[in-house]
Amino acid sequence: MVLNMQPKWQWAGLLLAALLCCSGCQSLLPKAQGLATTTWTAQDYQRQDQLEVQWNKHSFSFLLYQQQQGQKLDMLALSLTGQQLFKLSFDGRKVHIEQRIEPMKLLPFEFVVRDILYATYPNFAQLQPQNVQIKNVAQTQSIFINQKHVLNILHQDAVIELDNLQVPYQMVISAMNDTLETTE
Repeated sequence: MVLNMQPKWQWAGLLLAALLCCSGCQSLLPKAQGLATTTWTAQDYQRQDQLEVQWNKHSFSFLLYQQQQGQKLDMLALSLTGQQLFKLSFDGRKVHIEQRIEPMKLLPFEFVVRDILYATYPNFAQLQPQNVQIKNVAQTQSIFINQKHVLNILHQDAVIELDNLQVPYQMVISAMNDTLETTE
């Protein structure tokens, strides 16, 4: 009987080792530096945009709703036909993904949220530690984190173009003004 049990224990050991290795792989994925901030404040904030994202061989077009009440900033993305694509929140330290569709499973949401915040959130860059530097030339902001150039943001009228140099991906944000009521 001991001989019959040994292969089962070996398989269990191999399975456990594989699970530990896979969980360790998650920590090897790149983290979006310049996202977490210790000076995140509670406020009321709303914004609605149309986004075009080009990443790898994928292209996404969606409406993005941002709403902050207190310290929690919620982001909800809907397709142009109204299908919910993803729902996430940001608490000033971490992105919490609540839901996303299968084609967006591998989209690097920490980077997407960070870049959207740099481009659209009021004074987000000023909330960052000293390792973040912003260089402004004409309508373009170049974001450097730990002296490495990671992001370009081009502001043109009601359109913002993002070029993430780390992941990489491109994003166009078109503001949709006067479509949300202001919160007071």
